[in-house]
Amino acid sequence: MTHSVKAPRKALDVAQPRDSIKAAAPQDRYVGHGHPFCTKRIRCKERQEIRPPFSSPSVNSILLSFPCFVVFALIVSSSALADEIEHRGPIVYAKPGGLELKMTLATPTERGAAPRPAVLLIHGGSWLFGTRHQLHWYTRRFAEQGYVVAAIQYRMMLKHRFPECVEDCKAAVRWLRLHAAEYNIDPDRIVALGNSAGGHLAAMLGATSPEDGFDGAENPGVSSAVQATVGMYGVYELSGYRNPQGFFVLRWITKWFVKRFVGKETPDRDTYKLASPTTYAHAGMGPVFLVHGTNDHTVRYDQSTAFRDQLSGLGVPVHMSTVPYGHIFDFLHAPARQKVFDQILAFLKEHGMQPPEN
Repeated sequence: MTHSVKAPRKALDVAQPRDSIKAAAPQDRYVGHGHPFCTKRIRCKERQEIRPPFSSPSVNSILLSFPCFVVFALIVSSSALADEIEHRGPIVYAKPGGLELKMTLATPTERGAAPRPAVLLIHGGSWLFGTRHQLHWYTRRFAEQGYVVAAIQYRMMLKHRFPECVEDCKAAVRWLRLHAAEYNIDPDRIVALGNSAGGHLAAMLGATSPEDGFDGAENPGVSSAVQATVGMYGVYELSGYRNPQGFFVLRWITKWFVKRFVGKETPDRDTYKLASPTTYAHAGMGPVFLVHGTNDHTVRYDQSTAFRDQLSGLGVPVHMSTVPYGHIFDFLHAPARQKVFDQILAFLKEHGMQPPEN
């Protein structure tokens, strides 16, 4: 709010005697409002000192104490959450070609009697950039709900291409199974969640089988299957990027890096199809939750609707949540993110993926 500024006080004659200065009429003196961003000046008739409009010492004490109280409350709140969640890492989960791949693990402090389902978080970034810390909000929120959460890094372009990133994600799933007893994980309830390019990788985990040839050599001896998939504004059919049609941001740049990601085509090898989750979708897949924004001009909305329709036709349990926003909406619209997160929790509970109540 902008306050009007009254006329400045009348200047005193420098030759005026000191006694007459002390006796100057108090009604001619104005003082600041007391708020650092306020321009309002108020008449002070009782004192010759700057004071806020609230002159009561008790009120002033409360006002001055309030910021300290807020900071204290935030510290206590953060400490309480820190006490509920234990963060571990970085943990090296695989070493393909000698390259250390790391994960951050978040677990509820209370171990509980029953094993907990795990959520594998796969960040986006066009398979080109990003870190395992990118989905920190989901790491914290899932752990608060009682899940064991693993946020991973994986090999990315330009040096690495498909299917190396898929192999890394599968190695991370197997690592969770191999360490299930150590971290109180239920090896039969692992969920893959990814956003954007990470949504593509999560869908590849949900759709592919060992015979598809993407398991890689790291962490052998256990399955890389996931029991549920959450894809957030992901890419599920890459063929459309061969000659992209319609409007979306950075269309020709996207065409270039998708071509580089899938690798060189040959007459008998359609690399776009080989890298698409839609190629491997099958009856008997675990349940799939999809979310996409109708105003997404980075990854088209119909990527999710077409995948939803395909899964539904195969008899796969699938739910799609639509938001009236664009790409990475959950980083920009906190209320929508919370609403979608609540829907994800309800979906996982519906399919037996909720943590034990202990």
